[in-house]
Amino acid sequence: MRRSGEIKDNLSSAQNRAVSRALSAWWNCLSFLLFFLSAFSVFSQTSGEIKGFITDNLGGYIVQSKITLTESEGKSLTAVSGKSGQFSFKNLSPGRYSLRVEAEKFVSFEKSEIQISAGETLDFQIALTIAPVETVVEIASDREVKLDADSNASAIVLDEKAIEDLPDDPEELEEYLRTLAGGGMGIEGGQIYLDGVSGGRLPPKSSIREIRINRSPFSAEHERPGYGGIEIITNPGSEKFRGQSNFSFNDARLNSRNPFALSRPPSQSRNFGGSFSGPLRKKVSSFFLDFNSNQQDNNRLTNASVIDAGFNVVPFREEISVPSRSSTLSARFDYLLNKNNTLMGRYSRHSNRSENQGVGDLALPSRGFANVGKSHDLHITEAMILGPSIVNESIFAYSINRREQTGDNSVPTINVSGAFVGGGSQVG
Repeated sequence: MRRSGEIKDNLSSAQNRAVSRALSAWWNCLSFLLFFLSAFSVFSQTSGEIKGFITDNLGGYIVQSKITLTESEGKSLTAVSGKSGQFSFKNLSPGRYSLRVEAEKFVSFEKSEIQISAGETLDFQIALTIAPVETVVEIASDREVKLDADSNASAIVLDEKAIEDLPDDPEELEEYLRTLAGGGMGIEGGQIYLDGVSGGRLPPKSSIREIRINRSPFSAEHERPGYGGIEIITNPGSEKFRGQSNFSFNDARLNSRNPFALSRPPSQSRNFGGSFSGPLRKKVSSFFLDFNSNQQDNNRLTNASVIDAGFNVVPFREEISVPSRSSTLSARFDYLLNKNNTLMGRYSRHSNRSENQGVGDLALPSRGFANVGKSHDLHITEAMILGPSIVNESIFAYSINRREQTGDNSVPTINVSGAFVGGGSQVG
C-alpha cells in the first residue's frame, strides 16, 4: 500500500511540471506578440505617407501615369496611377522629398522640397495640362521659283489610274473637273486646255493620259491670267496593237420613285464606247482612235396649278420625257520626223441633241424646246527639242462649233407666280 501511494505522488509531480511548461510557453508567445505590436506602433508613429490623385484639367482621371518620389539622399521610389488615378507611397522616413508625375501627351508635373514628418500623411490632388503639339517645318535652301504644274504645290495631277474612277460621261467629267479646279468661268479660271489648245471639248475618258489642275495664275501655257486651268493630255498611239471597250446601263426599275409623281415613268441611261491604238510604222508613226456615246431617256415632273375652261383652279401634274443623245469620235496620229522633232495631228467630232428642255416644276410642256449641237476640232502640233531642258511647241488649231435651239416662240409666255409658267418657249 505504501508503494501505490508513492506512484500517485510521482504522477502528480509530472502533471504539475507539464502544466508549468505549457503556461511558460503561452506566456512567451504573449510577450512576443505584445513586443511586436508595440514595435509596429512605434514604427507607424515614426513613418509617413504620401498619396493623391492624378487628373486632367477637366477633372478626368489619368491612369498609367508614372509617379517618381526621390529622397534628399537620391534614392527613388516609383508608382503607377490606378483606375481612379490614385497613387500612394507608404512607410516613408521623415525628411525632404521631390515628386515628379509623367503621363503621355501631358506636361510633366514636378514639386520639390516636400517635408514629411513622423506619422504625417500628405494628400495631393495633381492636375496635368495637355502638352502642346509641336510641328517642325523644314525650308529647303533652293530659292528657285517654278511655275509649271508639276512643281506647283497647289496643282493636282491625275494619272491614268486616278482617271479610271472619274465619270464616264464627258459632260459629267467636265463638271467634276471644273468643281475640282475651283474658281469660276471667264477671267477667274476654269478654262480647259486640250493638248495645249483652249476652247475644246473633253474627249472620252479612254483617250486621256493625264489631267493637270493648275492653280497658278502665271502659267505660261494659259492665254490669260486666272485660276483653275484644266490641262488635258491625250494618249499617243502605242507600239503594240491594243484596245478596250466600256458599257454602263441604268434603268428606272433599279431606282426609287419620285415621291411627287403618281407613278414611276420609264427612264433609262446607256453609255458605251471604246478605243483602239497601235503602230502605223514601228518606232516612227502610230495612231489612237476612240468613240463614246451617251444616251439618256430621263423624265421631268411638272406639278403646277392651272385654270380650266370654266375658270376653275385645277392641279396639273404630268411626267414629261426628256431624251438626250451625244457622241464623240476622235483620232490622233503621231509621226517622228527625226530624233528632235515630232508631229502630232488630232481630229475630234462631237454631236448632241436633247428634247423638251425648259420644262418641269411649274413650267408646262408648251415651254419645251430642243438643243442641237455639233463641233469639229483639228489640232496640229510640232514639238521641237532645243536642248536638255527646252522644248518648243508650235500649235495650229481649227474649230467649228454650231448650236441650234428650236422651240415654239409664236405664243407669248404667261408666268403666274407660284402657279404655272405657260405659253411659248421664247427661243428659236
